[in-house]
Amino acid sequence: MAGFNGALPRKRRHNNNDDSSSDEDEPIRVSFKPATFTPASGSKSVSTSKPSTPTKERVRSKPSSSPSPGPGFAQFNKYTKGFGQKMLEKMGWTGKGLGADGEGIVNPVETKLRPARMGLSFRGFDERTEQAKYEKKLRTGDESGEEEEEAPKGKRRNAWKSKEKNDDSSTTSVHRKSRKPKTIYKTAAEIIAETESSQLDTLTPSAQQKVIDMTGPSIREISISDIKRTDSPTLMEVTTRLPELRHNLRLIVDLSRNDLENLTREKKSIAFNMKSLQDELSSIKSYMDKEQERLRRLEQAKEIAKNLENASKNALATGAFENGNITALFGEQFDILERDFLSELKEMNIDSLVIAVWAPVWKYRVMTWDVLEDPTWGLIDVKRWKKLLTSNDDADAERGWTRSKPKMEMVCTPFETMMNTIWLSKVRSAINNKWDIHDPDPIIQLMEEWEPMLPRFIFENIINQLILPKLSQAISDWNPRTDPILIHTWVHPWFPTLRAWRLADLFTVIRHKLSVVLRQWHPSDESALHIISPWKDVWTPEQFETFTNKSILPKLTLVLRNEFEVNPRDQNMEPLIWCLAWKNLISDTIFGQLLQNEFFNKWLQVLKQWLSLDIYHINYDEISDWYRWWRQVFDSYGLDANKMVMKEFRKGLEAMNEALGGDDLYSLGLSNK
Repeated sequence: MAGFNGALPRKRRHNNNDDSSSDEDEPIRVSFKPATFTPASGSKSVSTSKPSTPTKERVRSKPSSSPSPGPGFAQFNKYTKGFGQKMLEKMGWTGKGLGADGEGIVNPVETKLRPARMGLSFRGFDERTEQAKYEKKLRTGDESGEEEEEAPKGKRRNAWKSKEKNDDSSTTSVHRKSRKPKTIYKTAAEIIAETESSQLDTLTPSAQQKVIDMTGPSIREISISDIKRTDSPTLMEVTTRLPELRHNLRLIVDLSRNDLENLTREKKSIAFNMKSLQDELSSIKSYMDKEQERLRRLEQAKEIAKNLENASKNALATGAFENGNITALFGEQFDILERDFLSELKEMNIDSLVIAVWAPVWKYRVMTWDVLEDPTWGLIDVKRWKKLLTSNDDADAERGWTRSKPKMEMVCTPFETMMNTIWLSKVRSAINNKWDIHDPDPIIQLMEEWEPMLPRFIFENIINQLILPKLSQAISDWNPRTDPILIHTWVHPWFPTLRAWRLADLFTVIRHKLSVVLRQWHPSDESALHIISPWKDVWTPEQFETFTNKSILPKLTLVLRNEFEVNPRDQNMEPLIWCLAWKNLISDTIFGQLLQNEFFNKWLQVLKQWLSLDIYHINYDEISDWYRWWRQVFDSYGLDANKMVMKEFRKGLEAMNEALGGDDLYSLGLSNK
């Protein structure tokens, strides 16, 4: 029954008699024994007694070819009705092995239960059952294969057992752990003596042994004795003399090496710190040298400031302020500042020093300055010393007018403050109180000459708060009917200074005023032509064309339609001349359409009537002269290049040619009206 069902795994055995120290040295070995298989009668028995060595059971003899069932075979039938055995017996089974010759298995296939939670072949656990091993021996007939195969395994698994006990005690202490060997300490003299005796035993037979030495530049053959006499590193590696001493020496060497490495790192760190300190010392020395040089230059600037102060006091005492010539008063000291201190202008506030002596002179002189009579006063001195007079526009010019970041709030420089408080005050007073808007030349000269030197905000302040408001007021008060001075004479000179985009709003007012006046205008009044003609190149082409089409062209059309007649006997040319005078102000296409609709219709009508006379009253020479005269009139006004005008003259010429050929003129579409 045990052979059929298999044996349960045996529990682990622990020998409590062993010392506690052995548990720490050797791991606990677990022996998993398979179920004992009992062969059938008639076959060779397998020894189940434990041998003196830890090997598995050996097969003593070769089994027969037809094994018999083992004891307890088919005992499970007492729990069943024996249906399976009856079926086998009906098929001819007699209780022997299966197969034609009865060499098959007799017992049912066994199973072997693996211990819980143990993987396959864990620690050499054999998965085969006793029946499987027995059947293998029957097939191969090998009795010693398993013994030879499993002997090393048994030896390995029992290697932890004690070897000092005899064979009788080994069987009883299979499961006991060996004790930890006792440590024996030896003195240095004993170790040296044992080493020398072992060398004497091994030196003689190997004295004649040859060794290939490949440590040098060439290969050579030496003996062991030569090796021992050399200082080759191999001797230190293979020798066994004084192992404890060599071990201690290696420890000392390693510790010394670590100390040397630490010292090396410390040296590098100290060298790096030393270099950093030296660099810092050199930078401090350089900074001190710069400060010493800066102090020396400050002393020089202080000396120059004293000289400028003395020169200013002397000029005030002698009355030289009345002349207001800055170069004559301070030119010598300014030259030194411009030559030696230009690079330190902002750092030392040199511009403040310059303005400190400049501003009192200008403040005294500006009281008698007539802006309209001498608009360029003081400009020569500002141009000469502009490098010493800084402004915020200088920084804008260096980085460009386009800024990627919003500019911080700026503070006026000393030069900007002087120009705003002294110079601009005088200019504002002159423009508001004395300047006549119809005489723009003095202020235009002032703005053109001072524009490169003035700070931008002062220049824009003059334009936006002084000039443009006064121009706007003057244009609002202008009356084209009664004002004797033409408006373009005092507006057009401002174009280079103010630019057209600043005057665009003023142009709109001017066009509106002209349009209102032209509602009551007659083309016989040539003053409109003189007023409007100068604005053709000032206004944009679209603005000027729109203005003429709305204000001028309707008046010309009415004059040609109502006041002009084509009369070969007594021709009145004044209405036509009034219209032809506007030829340069109206586009060629529009002017050609005007003549085509209002003049050439009448002209061709007269020509048609003249050509329709009978042969006794018609004079072709007079008609030819009349045609040539009209061509000369239009050519004198430059209309010979107008395509529409020439087209109408060709129509008249064709009519004359048709009449000379005797053709009926009515076939050409000409009426007799």
